[in-house]
Amino acid sequence: MTVIGSEFVPFRNAKITKFSLQAMQNQSEFVLVNSKKEAVLANANEIKFIVCNNLNLARQIQSLANDYIFDSKIALIIANDDELEDAIEARIDAVIYQKAVIGA
Repeated sequence: MTVIGSEFVPFRNAKITKFSLQAMQNQSEFVLVNSKKEAVLANANEIKFIVCNNLNLARQIQSLANDYIFDSKIALIIANDDELEDAIEARIDAVIYQKAVIGA
């Protein structure tokens, strides 16, 4: 699991862009998606991190990513270590602590 924003892991802030045609054209590193369709399109555009802001959607997209062998990593925005535990249990590729988020 990739961990961004923990005090225990050196990190840089994550500039998150909402899913859009411009984000796809610019190949933003972190793209916030709201659906499985957006996640599939983001992966097709070689986005490095497909970001979700709720665990339920992250689980659904992680399942797709595992089935289709996405190159993109699925990331969940979290607020605390309890949510990190939930993401670990759900086998999500990455977490981004809220304090490390820029944008979106």
